[in-house]
Amino acid sequence: MRLSGKSYLLLGIGLVTGVAAALQSFAIVNQRRAPARSLALGMPFDGAARASLASLLQAVRIAKNPNSKPSRREVELASQAFASEPLAKGSLPILVQSEVRQGKTGQAELLLGSAGRLTRRDNLVNAMLIDDAMKRNEPKRAILLLGRAMAVSYKVRDLYVGRMAAATVNPGALSALPPLLGRRPEWGREYWTTVAGNSALVLNGARVRQKIAGSPWNLNTPEESDFLLIRELANLDPGAALKLSQALGLKRGSTSEILANSDFRHEPRFVPLDWELLQSGDIGADIEPEAGRLVLSSLPGSSGIAARQLVQIGAPGRYRLRWKVSGLPANTDASLKFRLACAERSKTAASIAPASLGRATGNATLDVRVTSCGWYWATLEFDTSTSTEGVDVEVHQLSLRRVGAAPTAADSLRS
Repeated sequence: MRLSGKSYLLLGIGLVTGVAAALQSFAIVNQRRAPARSLALGMPFDGAARASLASLLQAVRIAKNPNSKPSRREVELASQAFASEPLAKGSLPILVQSEVRQGKTGQAELLLGSAGRLTRRDNLVNAMLIDDAMKRNEPKRAILLLGRAMAVSYKVRDLYVGRMAAATVNPGALSALPPLLGRRPEWGREYWTTVAGNSALVLNGARVRQKIAGSPWNLNTPEESDFLLIRELANLDPGAALKLSQALGLKRGSTSEILANSDFRHEPRFVPLDWELLQSGDIGADIEPEAGRLVLSSLPGSSGIAARQLVQIGAPGRYRLRWKVSGLPANTDASLKFRLACAERSKTAASIAPASLGRATGNATLDVRVTSCGWYWATLEFDTSTSTEGVDVEVHQLSLRRVGAAPTAADSLRS
């Protein structure tokens, strides 16, 4: 069959169209994978390819020198991309940096704002927005931007978690962080571990944690990072540590009981506001909740603190210590003592005579006289320094309660 001139024309147009479509498809596919290859075709509407190539050059430059300025080639490609396709987001960070370099801060701010509205997934745009918020002293905005950046990119999480934690010290963090952390983001665990490991962040971090333990978030089930935070907080502000511990589940047997876990019915978690077991090579301590006992073991010729906890003594007075102990030898080769000592270095307090737990069941009175100290270490001291054999002791109960006012100096003279 012979083709007419019109048929040849239509066939030619079809071939040209097909080739053009194939080339255009090739260019589109390679706009981001291989932008230089895409540009080599010289196809129209190549703004995305120019932006991608500019971004690639920028990435190489920043990897070598993070503080370097955009090259002329980057700026040319970015400008051409923006002129051809204003939605080509890869061109915007380069243009912003270029405007800043030329001193055109107003234009740079407009471009950066546009870039932030155009995309939330560009790591460089997010970093520039965060830096801009920091420079403007807008910590609340910076924290929100940090949360957004970490939510959309796993690659920058390690970088931004540190910056998010550092922002915790700012007063604006107390209102900005709870809505972010209250949603239990995937980066939350890294954030809390970072905060607990930096004493400068602990106080504000604890305030944030206290907030999200309550309504409307109700995140009051403690995690390992909470125990780390409470331990560090207790060194700085015992009162705040107690409040946070209570918000996360620390309980006492009664309102008048001063010691936590006085019946040893649960594993201590909120250390040091619960029993801290001080294991050493010579003395060991372990709580067995099912049996309700604290087991102390000592090698012969040893002495030291076996267990302790931080307690609040609200006012001077007379305090009654009660105990139930088994396994302590009747002879004097081993002794177990309970002692109260002020835990606040800047406060003054009169020394308090320790109580010897020498009988299986007993009680003793401890007098806490006028003092400026509000927090004390309650310690169990195990001494087998004169013993020739190892000693195992079980403490089944240890209770401390206020029973009255402390004796005055006149009382002491009369006695």
